[in-house]
Amino acid sequence: MSEVTDVSTALKPEFLVVVDKIYRDMCNLQPGTKVLIISDSRTPRHVVSAFMGMAMTMGADVSVSENPMPPPPTLQPGYEWNSMVKAACKEAELIVDLAVGYADFMAEAVERGARIMSPGDGTGGHHIEDTLIRTMLAADIHALRREAHVLAGHFTEAETLHMTSEEGTDFRLFIGDLEGISSDEFLWDPDKKKWTGTWSALPPAAPGIVIPKGRGDGVIAVDGFLLYEPAYDHEKPTGPVFLTFENGKIVDVAGEPLFAGRLSHWLAEQPDDSASYGPVHLNLGTNARAMLTQHPEFEKLRGTICCGIGDSSLLTRMWHGSELEPNVSHMHWDILIMRPTLKLDNLIICEHGFIVDEVTSPG
Repeated sequence: MSEVTDVSTALKPEFLVVVDKIYRDMCNLQPGTKVLIISDSRTPRHVVSAFMGMAMTMGADVSVSENPMPPPPTLQPGYEWNSMVKAACKEAELIVDLAVGYADFMAEAVERGARIMSPGDGTGGHHIEDTLIRTMLAADIHALRREAHVLAGHFTEAETLHMTSEEGTDFRLFIGDLEGISSDEFLWDPDKKKWTGTWSALPPAAPGIVIPKGRGDGVIAVDGFLLYEPAYDHEKPTGPVFLTFENGKIVDVAGEPLFAGRLSHWLAEQPDDSASYGPVHLNLGTNARAMLTQHPEFEKLRGTICCGIGDSSLLTRMWHGSELEPNVSHMHWDILIMRPTLKLDNLIICEHGFIVDEVTSPG
C-alpha cells in the first residue's frame, strides 16, 4: 500500500505560493497566454481555483475543462478521452494537466507547439496540494534543477549502465547512444532565460534516460512498489519481486509469492506481450521530501530508481526520444527500486539508495 498523506478540504495559503512558483519560475507565464486547466472529479475544487485564479492575476486567458474520472493510470495510453477536451487542447498554449497523463491528443498538442505542466500526471487527485507544498516549498527546486542537469550529463557521457542491489538486482544496459535527460520539470530555465521543456510532471526531479525497445538484460529486484492495473493503489510487496529481462523484455517473474503471482497473472491476461517490454525509461529520484503516495511524486523519491514498462510511443512524443524506436502498447506501468547501486561506466552515482555527493557537483 502507498503511504498516507494529508488530504485537505480547504485551501492552504502555502499552496498559492507553490502555484506562483510553478507559473512564474517554471512556466514563464506571460500576459495573454492561453491556459487550459484539465481536471476531473478527483481533483479538489480549490486546487483548480488556485491554478485558475493565479493564472488570471498574471494576465493569462484561462479556461477549465472538468471531466469524469478516468481509469487507473496504467490504462492511460489506451483510454479514449471525449472530443470536447481534445478540441480545447487545440487552442491552448499552456496546458495544466490535473487529470490526463499520457494521451494522443496531448502528444499532438506538444507537436503543435503547446507546453504541458502536469502537477498530478493524471493520478495526483486529492494528494496534489499536500504533495506539492511538501516537495516544492520544503525543498529547493532550483538546487534540484541544477543537480539534475549535472546527473543528466553523467548519463549522456556514459557507455554502460549497471544497476545492482543487495535485494538481488543485477541489470545491465548499453546507453552509449542515448542522451541523458534532466527531468528537472522546468519548462523554462530561469538561469539561461530560455525554454528547455515541452512536458513536465511535478515535483522535481528525476534525471535519467528514455530507452529504445529491445534493450536491457538481467534481473531487477522490485522492493518499492508495482504500479499496474487492476490495482489502482500501488502494490508494495512484502518481499522482492524478481523481474528477469532479456533484450528488453520480461521473460520471468519470481519472488514474493502473492505479488509475483498477481503480476504474472495480469501479464498473461493481456491481449499481446507489449506490456512486457521495458524498461522504456529509467530515472533516479532526487527529491528528499518525496514519499510513496498515490501522487507520482514516487518517481522523485531521493535515491530510488523508477523504471517504466510497456508503452513508450506517447512518452517519446510528449517528452523525449522521438528518434528512438518506441514500444507501442495499451499499457504503461512502473516499478520502483528502493536501495539501488547505480554505476555509469565506472562512476558510482548512487550506492545502496544514497546518491554520492561528489557526482552532483558541477565540473
